[in-house]
Amino acid sequence: MRGYGQYCPVAVAAELLADRWTLLIVRELMVGSHRFNEIERGLPRISRSLLAGRLRQMERARLVERRPLATGSGSGYHLTPAGEDLKPLIRQLGYWAVRWAFADPRDDQIDGGLVLWWLRLAVRRDEVPAGRTVIRFRLTGVKPARAWLVMTPDEASVCVRPPGFPDDLAVTADNRALHRVFLGRTTLGQAMADGLVQVEGPPMLVRDLPRWFSWSPYATEVASRARPGTTPSPGLAPESR
Repeated sequence: MRGYGQYCPVAVAAELLADRWTLLIVRELMVGSHRFNEIERGLPRISRSLLAGRLRQMERARLVERRPLATGSGSGYHLTPAGEDLKPLIRQLGYWAVRWAFADPRDDQIDGGLVLWWLRLAVRRDEVPAGRTVIRFRLTGVKPARAWLVMTPDEASVCVRPPGFPDDLAVTADNRALHRVFLGRTTLGQAMADGLVQVEGPPMLVRDLPRWFSWSPYATEVASRARPGTTPSPGLAPESR
């Protein structure tokens, strides 16, 4: 690895962390993605070979370690104590961006598959109905996409093909609008009132849908920045995406 040639803690940290994708790999490990394929789904523009290479670098730097999976087959990636120490820095980096550099999503930042993957991670399992709930998503506008979110109180998964279970709800949403809802630039209720999100299904499920997701951990801060005269309070934002 080519260094900066400076005996400085900031330079040493930059040598370890400033490679492209490294901080986002830490982000994925923070939110509970441990299998290689899970990390890859959270970083859809990275190649498998580059991801494998970055993980090897992070292992050598003792930021990441492999541990056997609970299933007994294969291994998963986890943050070491040094990697765990990066969590508050990653969060604060996000809050800095919300304060100084975060606007409406550009076309090149919109990815329907990724925002649905984020929704899977944001499911509030204590709020979803007992049994299995299937939501069919059809995203329109920039980069249209289709997928199914299958939820139970124990787990949630995203399927790009019909999962073989009947749909309980059908959501048609403008892709950009769903990104704005997830990140807190607007509310689901407002997007529905504007006709950018439509939800079809039993009235009780339609009513309860907003409670099933915690949205982005930055949503509260993003929303507060949109209200004039509001003082940001990064320390009060939730810690899990």
